[in-house]
Amino acid sequence: MSKAAADTLDKVSNEFEAQVLSDLESSRKETLSRIESVRKEAAESVSKILETGEKQAESVKRQIIGAAELEARNAQLKSLERAVIEAFDAASKKVSSLSGAPQEKALAGLIQEGLEVIGPHAMVRCAVKDRKAVAVAIKRLEGKGKASLVDDPVETIGGVILSTPDGSVRFDNTFEARLERLRPTLRREVASILTGGT
Repeated sequence: MSKAAADTLDKVSNEFEAQVLSDLESSRKETLSRIESVRKEAAESVSKILETGEKQAESVKRQIIGAAELEARNAQLKSLERAVIEAFDAASKKVSSLSGAPQEKALAGLIQEGLEVIGPHAMVRCAVKDRKAVAVAIKRLEGKGKASLVDDPVETIGGVILSTPDGSVRFDNTFEARLERLRPTLRREVASILTGGT
């Protein structure tokens, strides 16, 4: 091979090598740029995933706390209702066991209260077991009103039901009705005791 052909071959070979090296360097820079871009996108994705995870964890935490608070409140309300029921049961037992003078005095007070609501002329109904005591109580109150004992017994643990002679107005003053009227007050008092309030 001649020297001129060898020089041309070297020149072409050198130019080709320079072109290939230039292309390789360009590809290397492009690849590094792509890697950096992917790295940034991956970092942003990881950051978003972590942020979403934190938000979801906070949301779950709030739900758990809310459910626990609701469960505690329900348990407190159930305890309150049990305490009120127990207090009502105890009061019912106590008043249903009244007899003699204390029973007559209590019934006289209930009748007197009923006369103040109904008026001086009232029809009085009571349980069969209280009939005698109610009759005695009505006689004690003769100067304060004209109450008449009706022969129509009511189902009650004690107390009386008064009505006007025509039946248009009725006042339930049985022990059960009185206790029921006291229920909201009793519930507040029991709640105050359970929660340590004054």
